[in-house]
Amino acid sequence: MTIKIFIGLTEIAGYYGNLKRGFQEIGIECTFIDLSSHPFEYNRDDEPNILVQICKWNLRQMKKVNYKILKAPFFVSNKILMIPIFIWTLYHFNVFIFAFGHSFFRNHDLPLLKFFNKKVLFIFNGSDERPPYIDGSRHNLTPDDYKKISREIKSNIVAIEKYADCVLTNPASAHYHIKKCGNICSIGLPFESSVKGINHQIGDHDHVQILHSPSDPIGKGSDHIRNSINILEKKGYNINYIEITGKPHHQVIEELQKCDFIIDQVYSDQPMATFATEAAWFGKPAVVGGYYTDHIHNDFTQKHIPPSLFCHPDEITTAIEHLIVDEEFRLDLGKKAQEFIRTQRTPEMVARRYLQIIEGSILEEHMFDPNNIQYVQGYGMPESQSKEIIRNMIEHYGIESLCLSDKPKLEQRFMEYAYDIRE
Repeated sequence: MTIKIFIGLTEIAGYYGNLKRGFQEIGIECTFIDLSSHPFEYNRDDEPNILVQICKWNLRQMKKVNYKILKAPFFVSNKILMIPIFIWTLYHFNVFIFAFGHSFFRNHDLPLLKFFNKKVLFIFNGSDERPPYIDGSRHNLTPDDYKKISREIKSNIVAIEKYADCVLTNPASAHYHIKKCGNICSIGLPFESSVKGINHQIGDHDHVQILHSPSDPIGKGSDHIRNSINILEKKGYNINYIEITGKPHHQVIEELQKCDFIIDQVYSDQPMATFATEAAWFGKPAVVGGYYTDHIHNDFTQKHIPPSLFCHPDEITTAIEHLIVDEEFRLDLGKKAQEFIRTQRTPEMVARRYLQIIEGSILEEHMFDPNNIQYVQGYGMPESQSKEIIRNMIEHYGIESLCLSDKPKLEQRFMEYAYDIRE
């Protein structure tokens, strides 16, 4: 059987455009349709027919309109157009890869896909699956909000796992999953920059140039990072700190080529997410903070852990200082990161691992059991904040509001974490 792959319906930091490229490089027919509306201008998706072209035109018009009532006709039109687009994909493809936890009709179409014997893969990217009470990208929510969102995410995952042939996700955010999953981090983030060279050469300035480009300054801990830079400047280090937020992707790439290293974020649940990966392409090392640094070896073998300066959030200032003062270490880490990205995370290599999943031959080292998860600190917030949120949920609605009753050991671990209960 000839494999024909559909990817959709959104883009996340260039992931799916690069995955499409990887499939094409190994000779597999693949179409990627992005019907989301995002500001970062990756532009690597397809417009295979007039229906998709109209949908994308509608999206562009919606972005220009300031009032919700004026957006409604474009929104309704896209919903109607989704029906013939879905029928078209049923006819043309036998493998469907869905992004961010949703298919064409918010997963109500999954039984139909299985009826027509389609292979279905779902890729989760973090906030689409992570328990909201340990997700710092969600701001200013009440305990009731956390309870409702927890139920929604859990219900969505249960529905997906009923029909999906495989789910791929990060072990650090997969608390609500039940079945064995593909480890998206060891399978790899497919990346290849259209920019091949490096404009900036080390040693052409008398300062250390540091770049931070947060998509969400609160969740990325930008205040913490700015404070660390201030501390180090007061110690006498000559630092040129550049921070970019909400700018087109090409502007970020331009600054990446000029810097000595980047600071990705403070509370990450993986050592090399998208921004750190882009930096690695240019041989620029990354400082990445996260509580997951204490747990990563429970979920990954050493060869699958990408080279970054992955440290505890409390050690961010020390890590930044290390890369400032130790140029040899900085350059060596940058070279290792570049080699890792250009050999282990090429679109072609990642696509071949996806092909193994599709064909049922994926290596066991690229799979994990969510029932063995131990990590509870989450992403995008300090421990004190997540502990308070969890305590408020338990005290208002009981521990069952965490939606972890199917994993009593993990549920108990969250209880002990929130109330600082030591064994």
